Parts: sequence; C-alpha cells; structure tokens
Amino acid sequence: MKILLCMLCLLVINPCYAVGERHGPKAIEIRVETGTKDGEMVFVPDTLDFERGKYYKLVLHNPSNSDHYFSSDGFVTHIHTTKVEVMGADNTTLAEIHGDVHDIELKPGTTVEWFFYPMRNGENMMLRCHKNDHEQRGMIGRISISGPPPFSN
Repeated sequence: MKILLCMLCLLVINPCYAVGERHGPKAIEIRVETGTKDGEMVFVPDTLDFERGKYYKLVLHNPSNSDHYFSSDGFVTHIHTTKVEVMGADNTTLAEIHGDVHDIELKPGTTVEWFFYPMRNGENMMLRCHKNDHEQRGMIGRISISGPPPFSN
C-alpha cells in the first residue's frame, strides 16, 4: 500500500517539476524588502501569510546599503523549496540553488527569488535578520502558513 501511495504521489507531483516554472504552475509573487533606502532596520512587509497547496515566488530585495539576512528556522521546516534564483542587475538569473535553504544573505542592491510550496501549517514563525545588531534594532517579522493539506478535497 505504501509503495502504491508513493507512486501515486510521484505521478501527481512530478509533472510540476518536469516542465519547470515556464510551463508549470504559475507562482504567486510576494515581494519583501530587507531594510530601506533610508537605513531603517525593518522587513517590508514584516508579516507574511502563505496558504498550503499554493505555489509561491518570494522576491527578496535589499534596497539598503547594509547586508541583511532573511532567516526563519520555523519557515524552512514548513515548506518545500523548488529553487532559489540569484538575480543580476539586468534581471537575468546569475545562479540557481536547489535543495533546503536555511538563510539568505542579501548584499546591498541584491534580489533573490525563492520558489516554494508551503507544506505544513505554522503560526507566528519568527523572521529575523541576525546580522550584527539588526534584530535588536527591530529587524524582525512573522510568517504564518495556513490551509488544508495539499491535494485534499
């Protein structure tokens, strides 16, 4: 029975990966800035809500003159990352990262696109920048995931 269930899951999920984002599901784009041009130590927005069973593209951009982390231990254990793309100034992809991602450090002017599926519910998971004293200066936020299990009726 377990083998049959695993094979069924592969048949349902695998087409999403085989065709890639260009021909696969359209990702819901959410944009977050790490810091501000004025040097404020904040995430904009600082509260993120995701729904299980949907496909997301989290666009992280650092408009400030400081390095910043986008880090949430709880969040990364509740999602399935398909890839992370590091974008160049001309909006071309410089690198792709596949597999588990635990921290993303953004240098000034950097943009990263994180593609993922929320898999497990979680409320008020801590988002923080653990660079120097940024967290103590207010660079924190919250992430929540809600909704029924993927592929449920």
